[in-house]
Amino acid sequence: VDVHVPHTQEEIVHVPKIIQQERITQQHVEMMVEVPVPMVQEEIVHVPKIMQQERITQQPVEMMVEVPVPMVQEQIVHVPKILQQERITQQPVEIVVEVPVPMTQEEIVHVPKIIQQPRHHHIEVEQIVEVP
Repeated sequence: VDVHVPHTQEEIVHVPKIIQQERITQQHVEMMVEVPVPMVQEEIVHVPKIMQQERITQQPVEMMVEVPVPMVQEQIVHVPKILQQERITQQPVEIVVEVPVPMTQEEIVHVPKIIQQPRHHHIEVEQIVEVP
């Protein structure tokens, strides 16, 4: 994890040094001497504030771990052979069949009665007679 840490920067600031000077004056002699008078100049200097900040660092650690390794062992196993056999099974099946049932229906039928009667047949016979 990268954490931004502020950097401090130092700057050399030259501050004038105040030196006291002695003035010697003699009486009756007037002399103009220019003496440098120290001038105080103010300057605003920004001094960085140092803040403590927690830093997280990662350090790789080598760790020895024992991992169990599966062992391979051979074993002869007898497996029975499966044979396929054809099997016939009977299953009763119920079938619904509609069968026509003969219905008896009565009907009165008038049948004329035949009566035997003697019949007379008249047959005309033509006779040819020879007259002498």
